[in-house]
Amino acid sequence: MSGPQLPEPTPDHEQTDWRRHFVEDMGGLVLVYGAPRALMRVLAWMVVCERPDQTATDIQRELQLSAGSVSTSLRLLGDTGLIERVAHPGDRRTFYRLNADGWERILENRFRAFTEIREVTDKALGTSGSEATGRLHEMRDTWSFFEKSSAELLQASRTRRQRGAPPND
Repeated sequence: MSGPQLPEPTPDHEQTDWRRHFVEDMGGLVLVYGAPRALMRVLAWMVVCERPDQTATDIQRELQLSAGSVSTSLRLLGDTGLIERVAHPGDRRTFYRLNADGWERILENRFRAFTEIREVTDKALGTSGSEATGRLHEMRDTWSFFEKSSAELLQASRTRRQRGAPPND
């Protein structure tokens, strides 16, 4: 009896096809999340590119995007904390790479809405006196739950990463 069948080795060009498919699939999420297609494609490329440090020109060439689309995408991704600028000694170009804690940063920014909504409902409860409805109390309690749970989730993710996630490669 022979062991399990191993897949045939794939040529190099086929091994990189999965990267292209990932980039295009992420670009398709624009319909779900409302982010510009180019931004989603740049983010996806930064996740799967072989060299973790990329110049804007590298990204532009690989994804066949305009310089403006790449520049805008990198700026927006930098503003969210997902991408960071990197300098290489002796090289005057600017390189970009995923920030090691970028996923937690972007989620932290998104989760901030839980706190803001809970604070607004707390304010309404404080000023409404006995006129507050059960719906307002339920709204505050729900957002308070999400606020607490998101803080725990972020801390668990940071702990997981610090315990042994590989460094930016």
